[in-house]
Amino acid sequence: MNLKKAGNIKYKRFGFSVNECFLSENTLLDAQINYFIQCPFNVNGRLTEFYTLLVDLKEPIETILHNIYDRTRSEIKSFISNQNYEYKLEFNLSENNLNDFIKMFNEFAKHKNIRYAEAFRLKAYNSNSLLAVSYIKQNNQYITINFYRVTSERATNLYSFHLKHKLNPHFNNSHFGRAHRALHWLDIMEFKKLKVSFYDFCGWYNGSEDKTLLNINKFKEQFTHFKIKEYSGVIYKNKLLLFIKKLKAQWNLI
Repeated sequence: MNLKKAGNIKYKRFGFSVNECFLSENTLLDAQINYFIQCPFNVNGRLTEFYTLLVDLKEPIETILHNIYDRTRSEIKSFISNQNYEYKLEFNLSENNLNDFIKMFNEFAKHKNIRYAEAFRLKAYNSNSLLAVSYIKQNNQYITINFYRVTSERATNLYSFHLKHKLNPHFNNSHFGRAHRALHWLDIMEFKKLKVSFYDFCGWYNGSEDKTLLNINKFKEQFTHFKIKEYSGVIYKNKLLLFIKKLKAQWNLI
């Protein structure tokens, strides 16, 4: 499969023109909404710091596996060796399939009381051949699912979730944990085969107060400690959107 290079895409949102740059040095503000996602520098000093963890897929597979925490490595091997499962990594999803995966994530998000998927962005990625979805199924039921933005530079893990809230009577908690770790490992191997340069966990919490985010950090650190700093944010060029942004900021201060 021929993967695109990191760069930018253009699409419409609520009738506004959007330019989305990711992993790119492109600084053109040529749309009404300009998203900058994990850029190498702070565009016009208006973005915020974004930390993430990477796995270098150019390393030998033995080295990548060796760098994984011992217990995690054992859990992955145990799941892959002892479980009957279906694994798949899909690109260019049909509209119906993508909507089904988004619906499953949103049900998980509702259960966890977190933000729903940014469907507009996932659909834009899919139409530009940048989206991939992977999953593990057992007994014809989804166990765990990952969403990715994929370029030749990085496979960026946008959303990662399990279906424990729906299937809990069928499997114990440790089963979902092993399956979740196994899915990341299977994805790492697949992206390496596709000659992607880095596997990106898409976020590392640079704080000390949010225990949930600290636990997510610990999960990701089981695979790698290769941390980098980038910059993300949005710059509006539309006057109405700028006014709404300022109004929202004022209300948040009250």
